[in-house]
Amino acid sequence: MKKILTRSILLLLFASNCVFAETGLQTLQNISAELVKIRQQIESLHNQISFKKTSYKDRMRSYASQKSDLNVRISRAELNIKDLQRELKKLSLVNKEKNKAQKIINPILRVAIAQLRDSISSALPFKLNQRLQALDEIEQRLNNNTISPNKAANHLWAFVEDELLLGRSSGIYNDTLKIGNQQQLVKVLRMGKIAMFYKTQDGQYGVVKKQGSTWQQFVISSPTSTTQLAHLFDSFNKNIRTGQFTLPNPLPKS
Repeated sequence: MKKILTRSILLLLFASNCVFAETGLQTLQNISAELVKIRQQIESLHNQISFKKTSYKDRMRSYASQKSDLNVRISRAELNIKDLQRELKKLSLVNKEKNKAQKIINPILRVAIAQLRDSISSALPFKLNQRLQALDEIEQRLNNNTISPNKAANHLWAFVEDELLLGRSSGIYNDTLKIGNQQQLVKVLRMGKIAMFYKTQDGQYGVVKKQGSTWQQFVISSPTSTTQLAHLFDSFNKNIRTGQFTLPNPLPKS
């Protein structure tokens, strides 16, 4: 009986030790698994920190490169500003000289324009309004400083050349003349700046003559003079500009 009891106690002790051993092993395995998880988390955090450090260093290098590039641009801009300031000083000196020249040239140009206007107003009234308007435009642009005195002088010289060409040329043109009491569109045959004849739309001929200080239109009714002008207009229409032509006297009576 004692032997059986002793064996039972031993079996219970052995079983209890086995249970305790198995429980301890499971606990160790759980702890080991937790340590593995913690180690993985630490490694993941370490990798994240390393990545962020690398990204930060890359950004700092990029910022440093951009800063260097901006410094170079700033240096170039400062050099450009200095160059522009030097050019501005040069231009200021040039403008001062131009202003001095303008004070001298402008009055001369205005006198020349006034003289040309008087000359045109008293000369043969061929396209008078257009010619005076071209002269007024040069003067207006000069007064408004929209063109320099040099350009105004060039325009004025070109205008004078056109006026000289009028004196050396002849031709047929469309123009508006006051005939009677009304303005009429007529064919005008201009011979330099000496004579100007016209033909109305109804076939009537006339001549422009100076009477005193004004120019007036006179109708030509003489059959002989009408025939002469008809031949002249017909020849010019056919581009026949050379030869002998007999014309009515276009000069004013003395």
